[in-house]
Formats: sequence, structure tokens, C-alpha cells
Amino acid sequence: MAFNIKSERDEFQTSVDEAVNALRAALAEVASAASDRKEDAAEAVRRAGARAFDRFDDLADDAKTYADQGASILSKSVASNPLAALALAAGAGFLLAQLSRGEHG
Repeated sequence: MAFNIKSERDEFQTSVDEAVNALRAALAEVASAASDRKEDAAEAVRRAGARAFDRFDDLADDAKTYADQGASILSKSVASNPLAALALAAGAGFLLAQLSRGEHG
């Protein structure tokens, strides 16, 4: 039985080629799975962003409603008690003037 280096080299080359092809197939599967997960993650981020936007939109609407209600109540209060409103405004102005002067006055 003679040792044939050419056939041994060919068998080794075939084994290497098969291993390389198996590795390429495995990497393709990993890349595909990573791509699928990336798309899933991107979709999850899009959904979370949409939910957050909707929530903040609702909060902004609520804040506007509360501000409108407060302005309406204040307007009615000023209309029904103009002297008291004027006294409060003057007092607030005086306090702000004193605070803005700090320790200089």
C-alpha cells in the first residue's frame, strides 16, 4: 500500500472546502437571525415610540384642558370680584419688586 500524497492532499482540500461551506452556511443563518431580530427590535422601538407619543399627546391635551379651566375660573373670579383681584395683583407686584431688589434695598 503506497502513500499517495496527491490523493491525501485532495481529500484534505475536500474536507477544508466542506468545512468552509458549513461555516459559510452557519454564518448566513446567524446573519439572517440577527437581521430578523434587528427588524423585530426596530419594530418594538417604533411601537414603543408611538405609544409614548400618544401618551404625551394625551398629557398635553389634559394640560391644555386644565389651563383653559384655570383661566376660565380666574376670569370669572376677577369679573365677580374686581377690587379683590386688583388688590391681589398689586400685592403680588409689590412682593416681586421686593424680591427683585434683593439685599440692595
